Amino acid sequence: MSGSIEGADQCEPNMVPILDMVFQLITFFMLVINFKATAVDRELNLPVIGSARPVEEETQGEMLVLNLRANGEVTARGKVQPNIEGFIGVEARTTASVKGLPFGSPLPVMVVIRADRTITVQSLMKVVNACRSNGFDRFDFVVIRSGKPKAG
Repeated sequence: MSGSIEGADQCEPNMVPILDMVFQLITFFMLVINFKATAVDRELNLPVIGSARPVEEETQGEMLVLNLRANGEVTARGKVQPNIEGFIGVEARTTASVKGLPFGSPLPVMVVIRADRTITVQSLMKVVNACRSNGFDRFDFVVIRSGKPKAG
């Protein structure tokens, strides 16, 4: 048989191009993954309101998400913060130094507060006052409208 190739049973496909493509896809998905989802505390029972509106486009920038649980705990950055005033102070000093602003000046960060519907107004105001005294003056509160979380 003159048309047969010697050693044809030892032919292996070249895997380098497919491995290169898989590596590029993994890298792409690692770069576009949404890390903000870790800031959301799924245990909260958010209040329901009829006039909720979507988050404005200008608030899509830097955000500090604070979750106020029914038992009074405050979670931020995926951890329970036992001293919320101290945590907010550290966040304010870090943000001010990164932005080159004097400490205590208004900071360009939106504070998103997600509070359980059973939380007291005093607990909520304690967090708001701690934020305001450290330069955070832009707030957004998250509520539920028709079963979907919205900003309101």
